[in-house]
Amino acid sequence: MADIDIVLPWLDDTDPAWRREFAASRERYPVETGADTNIHFESWQNLHLWFRAVEKYLPWVCHIVLVTWGHVPSFLRLDHPKLRIVRHEDYIPQAYLPTYNSNVIELNLHRIEGLTEDFVLFNDDTFPLQPLPKTYYFQDGLPCDEAVEGIIIPKEEGAVAHMARYTQVNNLMVINRHFDKREMQAAHHGKWYNDAYGNLLERTKSLAYWNTLGGIHDPHMANPLKKSTLAKLWELESAVLDRCSRNHFRAHTDVTQYLIRYWQLCEGAFIPRRTLGKMCLIDLSNYQEYADGIRNHSYPMASLNESCRAEDFPIIRDTINRALESVLPEKSSFEK
Repeated sequence: MADIDIVLPWLDDTDPAWRREFAASRERYPVETGADTNIHFESWQNLHLWFRAVEKYLPWVCHIVLVTWGHVPSFLRLDHPKLRIVRHEDYIPQAYLPTYNSNVIELNLHRIEGLTEDFVLFNDDTFPLQPLPKTYYFQDGLPCDEAVEGIIIPKEEGAVAHMARYTQVNNLMVINRHFDKREMQAAHHGKWYNDAYGNLLERTKSLAYWNTLGGIHDPHMANPLKKSTLAKLWELESAVLDRCSRNHFRAHTDVTQYLIRYWQLCEGAFIPRRTLGKMCLIDLSNYQEYADGIRNHSYPMASLNESCRAEDFPIIRDTINRALESVLPEKSSFEK
């Protein structure tokens, strides 16, 4: 089986040099409401635990490609044979820099020299907590994923969520420009109507009446992606991706890395399977429950998403990190 890299974009929002550049860029470039909010940049301060989790539960990884503005975690062994440090200027065209837009960082990943064709895109708040084999992500050169329809709900839930709704629509505009839902699902019926999805299959069945895709369910976990698919999107939709990449901060005109996933699903270039893991919307009412879930290995994967006031985040963060420390007490080989 081909090698598979894990790509991890990472930011140290406490770096004084980054903070100076960030402040200057806020004055120089347009910033939409919510695009520069702390939730996009604040850290769980547990990157060393992420490396422990990946080494323990995903030992098959070829390289961990750490994508960074320029700073490097002080705990890392930079000579580790499975570690690659890639800075924004190493692969993102100069016209798009500096960027504080995760969509720009992710939609240009195909430009990273030496990145494996098959890779898994992680966030640093997504932790494997049980072993997952290589075949969970790729089999026979195809990503393993679930094709489940959904709907985009036009609801204002604060500036950040509101902007996310726009990007979902933008992704679907591209998909519906290239794929006819009826023809696509008929050609790949067994992949869209697959029993592996369990009760999620009912979502697709309930939307069978409509001729056009109105949304695709996003599991909010690490996504298996193909470098060639992203390169193809740049060939076919260069104006859309270029416009997004010129947004130094997130914007309502953006598309996202989920567009790559949607394209793979609509091409039928995937193997059906149910996505494993728990998307944790954490606040003061449930953070102890999620900490217990981590300690008990209740989830194969945990995606940590704070849903709290800024002043409450340190309490939640420290409790969750103690739970992660309890199940990942030993240093990884990536640590000094």
